[in-house]
Amino acid sequence: MKTPIANIRLFCILVMSLFVSFSMNVIAQGSDEGSGFPFVVVFLLPFILLSLFGIIWMVAYPVMFLWGAVFSSGKVEQMHHEANNRRDSLRNRKGGEILNTIDGGYRTDVSSAGLVSANGVFGPSHWHLMIGFFNNLIGGSVTVFQQVISAGRAEVMQRLREQAESDGWDEVINVRIDTASMTPQSSNSKNTVRGVEIYAYGTGIKYE
Repeated sequence: MKTPIANIRLFCILVMSLFVSFSMNVIAQGSDEGSGFPFVVVFLLPFILLSLFGIIWMVAYPVMFLWGAVFSSGKVEQMHHEANNRRDSLRNRKGGEILNTIDGGYRTDVSSAGLVSANGVFGPSHWHLMIGFFNNLIGGSVTVFQQVISAGRAEVMQRLREQAESDGWDEVINVRIDTASMTPQSSNSKNTVRGVEIYAYGTGIKYE
């Protein structure tokens, strides 16, 4: 079974082949008509574009890598801090925490209930991946990944609180949180995790 990456490669090869065939036909017609238009440029256009893309990527990737090295850790910490601030603000509005892991069996005044869920996809920067790679060589706790996952969980749990408030629920019980790795469907990177989806859900309760 072909992967999406293989299908994209095949599509690009077909497009390039069609473009080259079209260019050769245009060149042949131009030669017959004696046109002075530089049809060689048309023939070389896709290769020129690929070269330009390669040059741009060669310059842009180091810049983005350095940007991640300088700002990615701070961005993760800021996201975690903002999620905690929103949590504290909501707790003050509600007079307490609305997420709960108990089954709610102690209350008999429930008027309605329904599913509440929230999710998000979070991933480390290439700088984080490099630090994690060297960390894995000696073993132990991979702190940079823990920071990303911790900030992601805090954000998703806060999204669950905000979704419950938006839907008008008084409380969310049986709260659970799941994670799933987002791995590229490529034969060369089956063991490479590019991101993690965090999914939180629970039962929204409306009391009489």
